[in-house]
Amino acid sequence: MRLTLFSAALTLAALGATSASGEPTLCTARINDRDTVLGYDTAEPGLSRNFSRRERLATRWGAHDCPSYVVMRALTPELSDDQRRPFCLRFDEATNSVMGYDLGERDAWGRCEARRASLCERVNHTRSVAGSLTSAAGRGAMAGLEALPDGSGAVILSGSGNAVSSALTSLGGAAATAAGSPALVAGAAISLVAVGGAVYACRDRD
Repeated sequence: MRLTLFSAALTLAALGATSASGEPTLCTARINDRDTVLGYDTAEPGLSRNFSRRERLATRWGAHDCPSYVVMRALTPELSDDQRRPFCLRFDEATNSVMGYDLGERDAWGRCEARRASLCERVNHTRSVAGSLTSAAGRGAMAGLEALPDGSGAVILSGSGNAVSSALTSLGGAAATAAGSPALVAGAAISLVAVGGAVYACRDRD
């Protein structure tokens, strides 16, 4: 199957991270109901930490044999593996494909253990807003804003779209500007995640 521009971009992101270590191992992932070719380095030190034994065995027989951490890296190329800890892959049984990523615990295949209807996406006005949220969390200056205890360095602000926007407005500066972003105010409930100098909005999707 020919790669779409989206698939090609994911491939380049994955290959770029592995080329320094030698020739990458290619694999196929089903993302948004399309076959996507990705690459990873089987000699990387963190492989055993990121690639569960159960998943290793399963990929030997499946047509879509990319480890889940490789898929997550392709979807969030700006983050480190530690910074990706708050996120899990949202898997759609109907299309047998990864539809994106969400907040939550991962199972042995990197998928979200709890079935939710939300998806996360990176939003604009990120680095300065991430810094403001992280600083506010460290000071305990905002109700509902907490640091996740998973070593990722992420902080999360959850509530209704209006509540999240009001909280951002109270921080002033770029955060106040971001408060009016459609990505933040859409939907009845939203979780705003600041990690690795980026901000992600996780909200319900059909």
